[in-house]
Amino acid sequence: MALSNNAKQYIRKHKSSKSIKELAKSVNLSEDEVRDFIKSDTQKPESSAKSELSPKRKILFTVIALSIPIVFFAVFELTLRVTDYRGDNSLFIQLSQDDGKYSITNPNFATRYFFYTTVVPNPPLELFLTEKPENGFRVFVMGESSAAGYPYGFNGVPGRVIRDALQDAMPQSHVEVITVATSAINSYTLYDQVDEILDQKPDAILIYTGHNEFYGALGAGSNESLGNFPGFVRFYLKIQRFKTFLFVRDQITGFTKWMASRNQPQSNGGLNTLMQQVVRDQAITLDSPVYELGKRQFESNMNQILNAFDRADIPVFIGSLASNLRDHAPFESIETENHPAADEVFDQAQQHWNDGDFDSAKILYQQARDLDALKFRATGEFNTIIKRLAERENVYYVPVKEHLSDIAENGIIGFDLMLEHLHPNDRGYFELAWRFFESIDETNFVGHEADRSKIHPKEHYYEGMHLTELDHFVIKHRLHVLTRSWPFEREGRRDVYRDYVFEGRIDSLAFEIVSNQKRWDVAKVELGDYYLRRGELDNMLAEYRGLMRDQPYNESPFLIAAQQLLDRNRLEEAYPYLRHAHNIDPSAFTFKMIGAIYVNQGEFARGINYLESSLERSPRDGQAMFNLSGAYGQMGEIEKALEIVNELVSFQPSFPGAMSWKAQLEAIQNRRQ
Repeated sequence: MALSNNAKQYIRKHKSSKSIKELAKSVNLSEDEVRDFIKSDTQKPESSAKSELSPKRKILFTVIALSIPIVFFAVFELTLRVTDYRGDNSLFIQLSQDDGKYSITNPNFATRYFFYTTVVPNPPLELFLTEKPENGFRVFVMGESSAAGYPYGFNGVPGRVIRDALQDAMPQSHVEVITVATSAINSYTLYDQVDEILDQKPDAILIYTGHNEFYGALGAGSNESLGNFPGFVRFYLKIQRFKTFLFVRDQITGFTKWMASRNQPQSNGGLNTLMQQVVRDQAITLDSPVYELGKRQFESNMNQILNAFDRADIPVFIGSLASNLRDHAPFESIETENHPAADEVFDQAQQHWNDGDFDSAKILYQQARDLDALKFRATGEFNTIIKRLAERENVYYVPVKEHLSDIAENGIIGFDLMLEHLHPNDRGYFELAWRFFESIDETNFVGHEADRSKIHPKEHYYEGMHLTELDHFVIKHRLHVLTRSWPFEREGRRDVYRDYVFEGRIDSLAFEIVSNQKRWDVAKVELGDYYLRRGELDNMLAEYRGLMRDQPYNESPFLIAAQQLLDRNRLEEAYPYLRHAHNIDPSAFTFKMIGAIYVNQGEFARGINYLESSLERSPRDGQAMFNLSGAYGQMGEIEKALEIVNELVSFQPSFPGAMSWKAQLEAIQNRRQ
């Protein structure tokens, strides 16, 4: 007889408290049947019988269990993105104006790399079209502070000289030279930029890098270092795109900083400078493991970078590194078993210089630089690596160091081309940029259409940087602060302006820019207005030309400069500014004034087209109507001219010259009748 489910449940429940006989009687079964069931049920316990899962269910529950942490981190990552944790740190961002027509280098992107320092640098703000046009020629400049034009910025950025010359050489192309170089970074950051640069469809890449390999973010001797294995650091750069990783990193970093603040005394010398904050190892000698690591990471990263551009068939121009040899003593001098002290070698170099033995002096100056244990200047071995990298196909060596040496006094670079230890002055930056342009020219503009006859003489582009007295005072203040801080002065100064005497209004304005009290462009406008009040139009225009070059997408400085020239009847000079503003944002004013200039030049038909377009936008503009009537009169269309001037005097009878012009037209009309 088969056991019912109720009988089975009853036996399982009471088998430990009742005998076989009692159980059999209770469920109305024989004792043998009860005994057999208990035996079989013991071999296959009830719990297994009831809860054993099928293979499919086992897989499902395993997947669910493994998914719980994944789902948690996915939700956490989404939450951090929705709340914009750490902000957008993409290399490029679209501007909300003009429906995203333009993109720009992201001032926040370097937060990826700086987690111990309080000062986070940013690249020059470079505007470019989000959608590359069909006739676009797009170049990216990669590197460190020297490639970014520090401490000039703005019109001192060398990439802008290259852009100016390329645009003249390639008039049929829309040329964009976009600088993504940033202070205190090195080849790790360049490696991390590659994919985002490739997304922007570059036609060529320019690289000037290597000075920061030890102290740049994640460098071998940097406070931001992550160890001795470039492959691991590159993996880190990939995963730090996740907000969750940034969050965890920030918690660890915050705890580490807190512990350090408890265990170390506060320093009071120069800690507000980026140079000191990035340095961990202040003594890196030529025979040290850290020095070898710096070379290894540089070559490893650069090979990875060049591999990526090679796969995309993008030509790369890589420049040799220049620094101040003659006029900058070593920062840190350490004698080792294998090498003399850097300052002793530098003193020998100076003696040879004073004796006129420049060849020997150059060799010793280079040796002193290489022996400098505070590695803010790349050693000669880095240029050897760069030459080796340039042996690859589709990579071009740009002899920047060689070119600057050729034009330096007695062939040794000093303050004639440098501001301090390695950043060029305005002439140095120009020559650096020009040598890159010449290298592009030597490749026949990497196969793109060009017209060399359109290129102006070299000095035209130097003057076209439009660096004014204000810009040079800005540099003076930045150097004043920099060279009174570590490592130029070991203890640094708490009040570097204690004994400073300001030279006048421009000097004071420059100080406000450097101390972040006033934006550079605002100061340029303010100074331009000051010049205008003093009747110094040419000085005013010089400031505005600087604004125009920095902000070619902003029509305002073009219109203001044009208006001042028009007011002084300098029509030919006003025309290019009007034309540029018109191309950005055609308006009734630009149509009217361009039309008036054409009429003044005797191009009446073109002038009429522009003046009529102006009146479509502003139908009762007396000046446009008067000029249009004049143009028709000059073309002999007296009735049309008279019709327009009659309309003008009907609502503005006092318009200067209108009644007289009307009388002339009526007289001509009467004679014809």
